[in-house]
Amino acid sequence: MKLNRAYFKKKHTGKEAKADMTECCNQSRDRNILNKNNSEDWELMEEYCEKSLIGCPGTEAIEIICCKKCGRLIKYLSTLKNNKRNWK
Repeated sequence: MKLNRAYFKKKHTGKEAKADMTECCNQSRDRNILNKNNSEDWELMEEYCEKSLIGCPGTEAIEIICCKKCGRLIKYLSTLKNNKRNWK
């Protein structure tokens, strides 16, 4: 008997497991990730960006990259200031 994620998902929830990855952004369905469509998650993403900008003076901006279809957080993209101090 093969014990994998699909087996345990069915055991714990009673539901058949769908595809392991989302079709829109190719992210794991089982991974609990922040989502821009959830107001609490959005606040956490903003808070992370604010703390990063305050703590890293060499960072000019941070872009939050989310899936356009489902809203899942994919990555943060930081833009560094063009300073000689940043490139030692």
